[in-house]
Amino acid sequence: MTSKRVTLLTMVLVTALFVVGLSTNASAVDDNHALPFLRTGVGARAYGMGNAQVAIVNDATAGFFNPAGLTHLQTWGFTSMLSADMFADRQFNYLAAAACFSFGHLGISWINAGITDVGLIDGGGTQTTEDYLDNYFLLSYANQAEAMRFGASLVIANNSVAEETGVGGDLGVQWDIHPEASVGVVAQSLGLKVGDDAVPYNIRFGIGVHPDALMGFTFPVEIQKTQGVDEMVFRIGGEYMHAFDNSDYGVAARAGVDDGAFALGAGLRFKQFRFDYAYVEELQDFMDENHRFSLTGNF
Repeated sequence: MTSKRVTLLTMVLVTALFVVGLSTNASAVDDNHALPFLRTGVGARAYGMGNAQVAIVNDATAGFFNPAGLTHLQTWGFTSMLSADMFADRQFNYLAAAACFSFGHLGISWINAGITDVGLIDGGGTQTTEDYLDNYFLLSYANQAEAMRFGASLVIANNSVAEETGVGGDLGVQWDIHPEASVGVVAQSLGLKVGDDAVPYNIRFGIGVHPDALMGFTFPVEIQKTQGVDEMVFRIGGEYMHAFDNSDYGVAARAGVDDGAFALGAGLRFKQFRFDYAYVEELQDFMDENHRFSLTGNF
């Protein structure tokens, strides 16, 4: 594929996604609370940067943020996330893996989110507890043509309350517009409906800069438009990664803002493995702060 065709295709995709995302129509979702975790992020590294990832994601979390980013993997990799100290016994955990093949990159992601130990009274007056947890799977494919990376995901969502399963899709591109900069756009949850709830789709557009003059620094910014919501979400983050003289070791420091909620993060790399931590503020004050822990491997 020639460079001119890659550029043209990218412009067409970006324009089409923005037309869909920024237009208002009669089919807008009335209830925008279905599966709200799909409009946040995954992975402690991403949370530490305010979840501004669509233009820079380069590990297994790309299956969630922008499947086009899976093309950065050289062979295969995985990422996991465990959340701690979340309000009201909430759970939000994540596991993903991806690999490179001759025909492209494949990835699989799993999110488990919801509330545990919910108190109930049965017909006999006995108090019991139940867990209400959603399971969300993504099966992703990505490939690359010169400076453009593109990807798509099949989305499978199961809601334990409605006892229903829905299917949708994600579509994303990344474009290396300069050796020190890239842009990305993704449409998430397209056509996804679980039971009677239509899940609103998201359009996320971002720019990432990693200037040579500031070796080790990365600065991403991102905006998100959710179907049926007038206000846009703005995200901004920063990361500094330092490799020691022995390149098997490295450390990272991160900070970010996700729609007004502040986050801090840190990372430690040992050979192909990276351990990441993020301290996260919730948008709602009553939910307090919480913590995210991730283990990532890139091979």
